[in-house]
Amino acid sequence: MKILILFALGLVALAAARPSDIIDFEEDHMEHEQEGIPGTAVEGEYSWVAPDGNEYHVKYVADRFGYRIVDDNVVPRMRSDDVPEAEEDDD
Repeated sequence: MKILILFALGLVALAAARPSDIIDFEEDHMEHEQEGIPGTAVEGEYSWVAPDGNEYHVKYVADRFGYRIVDDNVVPRMRSDDVPEAEEDDD
């Protein structure tokens, strides 16, 4: 029984020694959260409220493959039918 308790305490200590939250920042109009192992792989998200009142967010992953945006509402998406067709010159 003592060994089981020591083992459980060891797991708790290991979990406490490896915090997954790297950044957890929140202000009135912005916030940033990041989890993972610094220098190896992290994922996170940040958001802000612009002066015009719109709220924007970005979710990302940063790992050995680089920094990649997974989801955002910052840049408007273009549908294929929104792309203007090229005009032909009559020269």
